[in-house]
Amino acid sequence: MKYYIFVMFIQLIFSISLGLAVSSKPFLSSLIGPYKLIVKQVYNCNPTQDNKIHHNLYVSHKENSTVILGNSTFEVPFDDTFFLEMYMALKDTFGNWKENVYMHKVSNACSSLKKLVGNAATPFIHGLGLKSANCPVLPGIYIANGLDPSIFEQSNMPKAFFYGTYKFHAQYSRKNENFGCQVYILEFKRP
Repeated sequence: MKYYIFVMFIQLIFSISLGLAVSSKPFLSSLIGPYKLIVKQVYNCNPTQDNKIHHNLYVSHKENSTVILGNSTFEVPFDDTFFLEMYMALKDTFGNWKENVYMHKVSNACSSLKKLVGNAATPFIHGLGLKSANCPVLPGIYIANGLDPSIFEQSNMPKAFFYGTYKFHAQYSRKNENFGCQVYILEFKRP
């Protein structure tokens, strides 16, 4: 009897796998796959702290499109001496955040960010109001004239991801000192 149940289970798995391989439509109950990225909210992690890098960005919905507007102030050059630290929290079905679902710390923050953005580097830089796509970003105040989040489709970001709503923290640090932090509420939806 145990053997029969085991064979039936293997046959079920094989049938589902074969059906997915033959079908041109994605498996609808899949938890991961190609996505449409929706930026729901952008804000500064700690607006009361005196950070050397401030991003005062927000999401604007205009004429059936979404853009990120605001300004960034760099009191110090943003270069490869910084670390880029990323933390993600996942919103569960009850609306609570599960912290530290994903954590990553990368050195050479300026070059690494440029590499992550990839082919979208130029529209990304210009959308944030920066003068040049080169590292370092010089000190100054930069006005974001409208960053279209759809440019991330051209970037080196993963083309498949777990569906859901995430709180994405990005912060810059050097020698255990925090220089700036930004939070993005992102939704990865089925296309």
